[in-house]
Amino acid sequence: MQTKDLNFIKTANDQQLKQLCIELRNMIINTVSLHGGHLSSNLGVIELTVALLKSFDPIKDDILFDVGHQSYAYKILCDRWDQFSSLRQENGISGFPDPRESPYDKFISGHSSTSLAVASGFAIQKKLENVPGHTIVIFGDGSITGGEAFESLNNIGHQQLPLIAILNDNEMSISQNVGAMAKSFSRFRSSQTYHKLRTSYKYHLRQWGSFGSFLEKLGEKAKSMVKQALFPEMFFEEFGFFYIGPVDGHNISEMCEMFQRAKTINKPVLIHVYTRKGKGFHYAENNPVLFHSSPSFIIENKCCKTNAGNETFSQIFGKTLLELAQENHKVVGLTAAMSEGLSMCEFSRHFPDRFFDCGIAEQHMVSSASGMAHKGLRPFVGIYATFLQRAYDQIIHDCSILQEPVVFAVDRAGAVSDDGPTHQGIFDLCSLIPIPNTILMAPSNADELSKMLKWASIQDKGPLFIRYPKECAPQDFDPHPIELAKASILKEGKDISLIFLGPFRELSFQVSEMLLKQNIHAQIINARFAKPFDQELILRCAQDSRLLATIEDGVIEGGFGHLINTFVTKYKLKTPVLNFALASQFPTTMKRQKILELSGISVDNIYQSILKKLES
Repeated sequence: MQTKDLNFIKTANDQQLKQLCIELRNMIINTVSLHGGHLSSNLGVIELTVALLKSFDPIKDDILFDVGHQSYAYKILCDRWDQFSSLRQENGISGFPDPRESPYDKFISGHSSTSLAVASGFAIQKKLENVPGHTIVIFGDGSITGGEAFESLNNIGHQQLPLIAILNDNEMSISQNVGAMAKSFSRFRSSQTYHKLRTSYKYHLRQWGSFGSFLEKLGEKAKSMVKQALFPEMFFEEFGFFYIGPVDGHNISEMCEMFQRAKTINKPVLIHVYTRKGKGFHYAENNPVLFHSSPSFIIENKCCKTNAGNETFSQIFGKTLLELAQENHKVVGLTAAMSEGLSMCEFSRHFPDRFFDCGIAEQHMVSSASGMAHKGLRPFVGIYATFLQRAYDQIIHDCSILQEPVVFAVDRAGAVSDDGPTHQGIFDLCSLIPIPNTILMAPSNADELSKMLKWASIQDKGPLFIRYPKECAPQDFDPHPIELAKASILKEGKDISLIFLGPFRELSFQVSEMLLKQNIHAQIINARFAKPFDQELILRCAQDSRLLATIEDGVIEGGFGHLINTFVTKYKLKTPVLNFALASQFPTTMKRQKILELSGISVDNIYQSILKKLES
């Protein structure tokens, strides 16, 4: 496959551009099949990306993606054709735009609904300093369900900033009638005049028999077409945008024509583009949610098979939540557009009235769950740790002050493989620990997660957070029941205490076995609770042991280990404490195990550090 550069796109004819799109699709499908990644969203914007690069200069003009999981074709065509096979690999190409990777990537964008706000900042700089060039933002694909997107539309329209916003409408963002979009027509439809006219119209048509029924159906279809055509235009023009569209997002020449028109308009322009998610790969077209963030896969006997491993923590959560809902009609589930990744799809199918996908609106979701809990429901919020940050104020203000018993299943907590700095779940412990009334838990295995969820479902005080990684769940068993602020002693030992939080049981036993060869007997404790932790047990360990060592999957500052340090210091005990946690830095794209090892969370480093401390 020959590398195509930007000069080729500028001069290529329609047939050559169509062939280029075929090559791009094949390259993206082949690469994602090997390494995993965002497939369906990227396949849907290939023609759109080619049209953008034919119409604009990606160095002089600022092209921003929201979210960055739509940027694979852009990366390939912007100087990374030969490097794309390293997608989401260590020292390879990031799965999201990152200006540290390439000057073509104008801003980092791993989270949703931010690009319009960033674009407004870019446009303001151009306006104030009279800098030439256009500001273009591609949003949609769910990002318009986030509140920040609407805040930005409002501000951009109010300030009349000259930028071009391209709404990628792939039926994953705007329903036919969403909120204010239908407001103008709703006023008329709810009036007495409208109802009288509608009733009279239908009555007279039905007097004409089958021909009247045909005309009635034809009228309904026409009404639907008018609504679809007019609502977006009216909606965005109310925000102060000049609306262009709808445009076929797979027709390059048509899009290029619209882009040229938009360049001449010195005010906010919105180009409404229709695309098909998963375009060109029928497995992704038929199941765009499954292939949104796809694991690696193979095509075998005309079937697409993902490379599934053992049961994950996410799957344990989904299965247990379903069991709880079957036993208790007050159990409800909420997620922010992540039902597939959180394994909540079965729950949604069995209990559609008790499942709430709030879109990419984490703030709304947490406040809504708090309201449900206040009125006696048992809300379970499934959310990735990296997105939990987006609702921090709601956790404090709406959830914690009144101790609403909301259960948060915090998925992808700790170090996360392949997704780079934007998707790490390493800050949840240090950010949640200072908040009064919070209960923070971490299971070490599949059985323990199930137990914690069942225990959490009958608690009256909260909020309660159960954090777990994006990993297969160990299948070992701990017979001790879950009790508030009680740890579990897995092995007795008189010399040192190894206290781990999360899935570090096997690592702790391996360290213990190595220490035993040096005649050092280690007690192994599964903390279970980061807050409130088992103070009685920790105090006894600090009094009886020569050394305490904590192991956790979060940044070291303000984490579980620091709590233990503060506690030991408070009682003026001389027992040294070693903390093994993640470094306070943004991990680059690499495997989870490598991130842990670089932070010193490895059998050998923990073993050597303990020996050195005991000898000092």
